Amino acid sequence: MSQFNPIGRLVIAMGVCLCCALASLHALAASGESDREAWIAQASVGLPPQALDALSQISGADRRLLALRAYLKAGDALAERWTWSQSQQSAYPGTAEGKAALVELDAVAAAFAVANPGFTLQVNRRPRSLEAQITGWNENASVGTAAAACASALERQFDTDRAPPSAAARQRALIDWEANGSATLAAPGLSAHGQAHSFAFQVERGGELIAGTDAASARAQWDEAGWTQKLQAAVKAAGNHFTGPLQSPYEPWHYAYLPAASQAR
Repeated sequence: MSQFNPIGRLVIAMGVCLCCALASLHALAASGESDREAWIAQASVGLPPQALDALSQISGADRRLLALRAYLKAGDALAERWTWSQSQQSAYPGTAEGKAALVELDAVAAAFAVANPGFTLQVNRRPRSLEAQITGWNENASVGTAAAACASALERQFDTDRAPPSAAARQRALIDWEANGSATLAAPGLSAHGQAHSFAFQVERGGELIAGTDAASARAQWDEAGWTQKLQAAVKAAGNHFTGPLQSPYEPWHYAYLPAASQAR
């Protein structure tokens, strides 16, 4: 006599099939990940060491592909745009440029406080480190969405049954790919925050965050509440040393800053 009734045997069979299906899916995923890693290895040939090191710290092949695309698109300007080293960042507050930026940030905050009693404007005055940029890139949902779309598009473009494309073809495909939607972060190393050329403002009241830097709530917290216009007014009243806000992706708190020496050139 069988130990299991027909229904029991059916349940066991279904479980075995499910396990086999899951194993197949895992194998396919692993194969796809391996293919994308091969893409990255070939298409990253010629990148400078700092970019290769940053890629090695990014989680997941899809996110690495998307970052690699940004590095390739930067081309010869990559080194010039690259985030400052730790020693450069530490020295920045004591430089003439750093001191000038501090004065101008203070002027914006003062103008904002006068026009909006009870509210204060907060801003991170230090350059954003490469480590912080990598952490944000690894965790940001919009980056994950864009990265998955990029990887899928490349897989469709190059049929695996054909001869493997050259490194130049892979690089060109990455450079030419255009996303339907934008990631809300620059690739690690290429953020303007890394050279103190951009600053993110936040509105607080009594230590409570009123309008922050969450892209999902930008319209509600900033535009609809009027803080977008009030920040713009404070920037203008302080002397218009900042330009913004950033439009793509839309970040009403994000303003670009160019040192006076750069503006004069």
